[in-house]
Amino acid sequence: KPLRKIHLQVWTALAILLPAGILLAWLSVPAWPLQAGLQPPPVTPLPVVLKKASNKNYTASIRTNSDGSALQLEWINKQPLQYPSAVIYAGPGVENVGRRLIGRVAERGHWYFPLDSSFGKNPGATQAFILYDFIHQQVIDSINCIP
Repeated sequence: KPLRKIHLQVWTALAILLPAGILLAWLSVPAWPLQAGLQPPPVTPLPVVLKKASNKNYTASIRTNSDGSALQLEWINKQPLQYPSAVIYAGPGVENVGRRLIGRVAERGHWYFPLDSSFGKNPGATQAFILYDFIHQQVIDSINCIP
């Protein structure tokens, strides 16, 4: 008889403590962090096109807003690139000296990259962009944006 009494007390305690433990464990789980996407958020294109260059595979445009305070590179891939590690560099000259990394492009679509104020200092000059494959370390193509 005393063993049955202890058995009843243990099962009663478990009947109360198990649901309470499950509830406390569920409440102590921290909130999930927000997952940031791998792609940058969608950007709206600036309204005024300063310079434009086109190719059979892609089009590059330098855009600005109405007061000229912000510059943006619009890169449109007409076909998917054959190089998954393609990046865009910008700057004068043929060598990589003085070139700045603009961004990475991959599949077909529109890509928008902010440009710094040095691109707008000489509005009549040709701006060269280099499409570069950093895995194979080779220049894929170069494109000049003319006014």
